[in-house]
Parts: sequence; structure tokens; C-alpha cells
Amino acid sequence: METRVNDIFETERLNAFDKFYVASLFFYCFLLFSPTIYTIIPFSGAMANGIRLFIALVLTVYAVQQAVRRGSVKINKGLLLLSFAFVMSLLIPTAYHQTTYLLVNEFLGFYLVYMFFLFYRKKHLQPLITIATVFMFVTLIFAVIGFLYALSGRPPQFFGISDDGRGYYWYLTTGAVETGMFGNIIRPQGIYDEPGGLSYVLCTLCFLRLFTKRRDSVTFALMLLGNITFSMIHMMLFALFIAHLAIQYRMKKIFAVYALVIITVMAAVYLPVREYANEHLFARFAVTQGIGFAGNNRAYTMGNALQLAKENRYPFVWGLPRDERGLTAMDRSWIYGHNPLAPALKFGIFASWLYYFYLMYFVMCGVVDRRNFLIYLSILLMFLQRPEFYRGGTTAAVLLLFFTSWEMVKHCIGKYRVAACQLSPS
Repeated sequence: METRVNDIFETERLNAFDKFYVASLFFYCFLLFSPTIYTIIPFSGAMANGIRLFIALVLTVYAVQQAVRRGSVKINKGLLLLSFAFVMSLLIPTAYHQTTYLLVNEFLGFYLVYMFFLFYRKKHLQPLITIATVFMFVTLIFAVIGFLYALSGRPPQFFGISDDGRGYYWYLTTGAVETGMFGNIIRPQGIYDEPGGLSYVLCTLCFLRLFTKRRDSVTFALMLLGNITFSMIHMMLFALFIAHLAIQYRMKKIFAVYALVIITVMAAVYLPVREYANEHLFARFAVTQGIGFAGNNRAYTMGNALQLAKENRYPFVWGLPRDERGLTAMDRSWIYGHNPLAPALKFGIFASWLYYFYLMYFVMCGVVDRRNFLIYLSILLMFLQRPEFYRGGTTAAVLLLFFTSWEMVKHCIGKYRVAACQLSPS
């Protein structure tokens, strides 16, 4: 039983609506972003969209009921204002490209996820973390099982191809994408789009655990198991997490225990597969001319994005040209996305400003809440390599970090004010 809870996020009594909301929040943040499942299982994507519409319907009924009973509806007015500003700014590229695709099709997911978070309260966070912790432990254990299953030379059970042309495989208990497979070695990704996707969701949970002061040993175990993805960004974030623990415990005995566990687990995993690991996995960290790390997929996609930008006029202002269906070259291939330039290139600055607003916001958080600086730095790095800001489960994770960090910043500002009042002459 975990008892270390930050008093900012104390658990409150939940009514029936709150429990429905927590279950929906878990769906949005940890289940919705499941391209592996959508690709392999027919109609699963349609079912997920149906669940989202059902959640939206329940929230609408709830809002109407509250309006009738109380004469008003309690929602997050700041998020409503931010959403309104974003939708209004979309009118500019919509008029320029002469298509309603941006305003309707592309950002339909935006309306659903931001509408959902209008009803978010900090009392929903603690039960969500509890549920998500169990889910992620199961996902990671299944990832290890699937990794060992593939390592034994056994074939995948299922295969599918996504809309952007990537092949997805299912190995007994975990998914794998074709770009993350090296002979019998796979980089497990659970139900997500790539190993980095699993790391993204996992790290989001771990950051929330750190903010709410959940037990560090459990968070450590989650982060350690996450290295099964062999994700470069996860290894970087794991190193920052260890640095955060070192500062927190100031080299006490417990930190030595953490270090010993890391060495033992890494050795146990590495030694049996060291030849394959050296040739296919750790070779990703070799430095090559032009792109830095050989396995730096983000440098590869950013290079492609820059080349695409050179071929078009003012792409960072208006976004890339759109065909008769409203699609760009980035909608038809994955090789231009997942880098910090992708939002501006795809949508232009009039739509992508929201992404860069979030970047600046987390920088500000690190400046104000210096005790958790390394956590905010980790969030920033994670968000740079996966620039999701307007739809789906990854955006739900960003909003969850956004609200939680805002509570931390408000708490810090409050402490600064108290300290300033105590120092000022009476």
C-alpha cells in the first residue's frame, strides 16, 4: 500500500460521475493510443472512436443536468479559453488552403480530448495513478515475455499494415513494429505505435508519480523495466531519473541499493544476448557523421522534414500544400514526423503555436519549481521527440502533465510569497 502522497493532491471522495471520469481518463491516457491493436484487429479503431463519442455524450448530458440543477456548469475556464483561441486561429490556414479538412477532419480529435479535460479535477489524479501503475507493470512484464518469446526464434501470431505503411507484428504478449526488429531480437512496444510510444506513456505515469510523491521504489522499477524498449530517449530519461534520485537522497544508502539493482538487472539482460545487442541495438548509439547517433530516428525525420520544407514556399507559415482530400505529404508517410519541426511544417504557425506554447510552459515550470527541474527537463525532452498536441491519447497525457505541473507551480509561487512576506519589514 502506497502512503506517501503529496498534500497538494490529497485523495477526495469520488461520486459516481467521478468514477466514470477516472475510468474514461485511463482510457484516454493509456488505451486510446494503440496503433498496434488498431492495425492488427479489424474494427478496433472504430470501436475506440465509438467509446470516445460515448464519453462525449455522457459529459454533454452531465453538463446539461448541472446547468438545469445549478444554473451553471463547473468547467476549466482557462482550458476553454485556450481551446477557443486555438480553434479561432485555425480559421486562417483553413481559408488559405480552401479546405475544411483542418477545421473538421484533422482536428475532430482535438475537440473530443479538450472537451473531455474541461471537466478534469485534481481529485481524479490519485486513483488514475493507482490503476495505471498496475496496468503498466502488466504491460512491461508482457513486454519482457514477448521479448523472450521472439528471442527463442518463434514466429509472431499476427501481422498488419498501418495507413502510413508500417508493418506491425504481435509476439504472444507484446507488439513490435518492423523498424524495431533485428533478427530474433525485437524492441517491445506493448499496444503502442513504437517502442518510444510505450516509453512515452510509461514516463508520463512515472512523472505523475514523482509529482505526487508516490513510492520511489515502485517508480524506479517501472523506469528500469522500461529499458526493455531499448529506446534512446527512455535511456536518457532513465539517466535523468537516477540523477533526480541522487539529488533527492544525497547519496544515502538507499541510492546505493538502486545502483546495485540497475547493474544486476542490466547484466542479467545483456550477457545472454550481448552479440545481438552489440550488433543491432547498442550500435544505435554509435556516432556517425551528419546525424550524430546512428539510431537517432528523430534526426533522420528532421532531415527529411527540412528537405520537404525547402521544396515548398513558406511552409512554416501556412503549412505544406494539401491535395483535394486535404492531406499533406506528411499524412502519407511517417518519415517526416516525430520531430520538433513537424507541427509547424504540417500545419503552419497559426495552428502549431499551441505545441510551442507547451514547450515554453514546461521551460517556465523548470525555472519556477527548481526542486523538480530534472523532471521538467525530462518532460521537455520527451515532448520534443514526440510533438503531439491536439488529439488522441498522447495529447491526453500532455494535458495531464500540464494540469499537474500547474498545481506544483502554484504551490511554489505560494511558498515564495510566504517567504517574501516573512522577510519584508512589518
